[in-house]
Amino acid sequence: MNQADRPSVAEPHSEKHIVEADRKASILSNASLDEALGQLEISTKDADEAFAYLKDHPNADAVRQEAIEILADPKATKRLLRKIDFTIVPCMIAVYFLQYLDKTTISYAAVMGLRTDTHLVGQDYSNVAMMFYIGFLAAEFPTQYLAQRISRLGKYLGANVMLWGVILSCMSACTSYAGLMICRTLLGIFEAPVAPILVLIIAMWYKKGEQGRRVSYFYVCNSITQIFGSGVAYGASFTTSKFASWRIFFLTIGLITIVIGFAVFMILPDSPVKAVRFTDAEKIAALLRVKENQSGTQNATLKKAQVFEAIKDVRIWLVFLSVLLTSIPNGGLSNFSSILLTTFGYTSQQALILNMPSGAVGIFVVLLSGWLSDRWNDRSLVMLICLIPTIIAAAMMYGLDPDGIPKSKGALLFASYLSGTFGAAFMLLLAWNASNIAGHSKKVTANALTLVGFCTGNILGTQTFQQSEAPGYKSGKIAIVACLSAQVCICFVLRYCNDHLNKKNQKILAEMSEEEKSIVREKLAYSDETDLRNPFFVYTH
Repeated sequence: MNQADRPSVAEPHSEKHIVEADRKASILSNASLDEALGQLEISTKDADEAFAYLKDHPNADAVRQEAIEILADPKATKRLLRKIDFTIVPCMIAVYFLQYLDKTTISYAAVMGLRTDTHLVGQDYSNVAMMFYIGFLAAEFPTQYLAQRISRLGKYLGANVMLWGVILSCMSACTSYAGLMICRTLLGIFEAPVAPILVLIIAMWYKKGEQGRRVSYFYVCNSITQIFGSGVAYGASFTTSKFASWRIFFLTIGLITIVIGFAVFMILPDSPVKAVRFTDAEKIAALLRVKENQSGTQNATLKKAQVFEAIKDVRIWLVFLSVLLTSIPNGGLSNFSSILLTTFGYTSQQALILNMPSGAVGIFVVLLSGWLSDRWNDRSLVMLICLIPTIIAAAMMYGLDPDGIPKSKGALLFASYLSGTFGAAFMLLLAWNASNIAGHSKKVTANALTLVGFCTGNILGTQTFQQSEAPGYKSGKIAIVACLSAQVCICFVLRYCNDHLNKKNQKILAEMSEEEKSIVREKLAYSDETDLRNPFFVYTH
């Protein structure tokens, strides 16, 4: 290939053009899929789950042809995508909604009498909030590798949802600091698989240009729960029952979680290959439509080489650091948001109801961020836009209420609402993992490391709000500004790393013949290879 024919990395939207070219090449190659699959030599250990299904289907010729016809028809392709959405997205939304609601119930219960009834003093409440993340951290790697080994993501996720529903229900019976510490630890253990498994599901069902929005669809539940949780807690705060309102709150949410967990266990497919509600042709079409991702679907074999590659990949550590820095503010704000509002001069009941608009702001920001990140094919730029308002908001909270003596209740309330925009940054980092990492063992390791950063940051975040500094909580507010300012710098470094890898891959492809590209592209799409070993892999900013 001469220099004029090579793709220019400086050309606007060049990554989109590359992906589109790969898509067209993929559709053309599907016409001779039988021949291509027959020629590929991939070991059972290395083969992606999709490869075995495509190659060994008993009625292979007819079903593959039907799948190719689905992809050749734009209307049929849209119908398939809608079916995928209607099957996958509601389950993801329900699970993430419950996960965020259930772990933040402690924040609402704190202003409903929990601290008094369970005799919490000093740093006890911060420690109880922290123990969720201790359990989460301890379980993250074991639960991810267990999920890979079982290779039944839907069933494994549903079972964990039911188990943490049981634990949350048990929290309604807690009477002491020790009981709350144990329950919060177990809650963290059973909630640990959620985000990594949802990222794996997104990666195996959706194209890269569809992933940002789908992640936003479930991540927006963080904001929805603020509205729902505040409303339920506000209503429960008026109860005149002998049974404390916070106990009713825990029991109600826990029972709802158990019911929905069972529904997820029964409905959510483990993978496209195991999706019982899809015809064989639809399963194959679902696999072929994401072939251009060059990231595979699922492989039950834990590959040490991929684990080591993940550990040595500097981009994964940059994401880890990014998540750590965004989670420190999250750990503070998610557990102290209602308490902060009371320090601004509002009553406990007012604080519950005033938390609700924060959820509306979050819904808008998360959905807009997901749409823009796919529209622009750019995660880092959108992330920067989300971080800056929170930095400003935290600075306002420090300046207007440094010592717990609010100078302007209205301005502080506005700052509280503005502070939630940074939450979309974590959603974009999850989408970044889904789009920029290939190889199932590498993805599992990267997702686990990401959640380790999430846990560690949230643990530190709960401790930045020191009871000794109440009601001003200076350290917590300063930590938010410092952490998110550092995260702004890391965004630029991540962007540079991905651009560098795309340029490197383009140079490799420029030296290959078209025939060689066709053969190698087909093999790498189904061999569960990592992104760094696949020159056809296109990285998203």
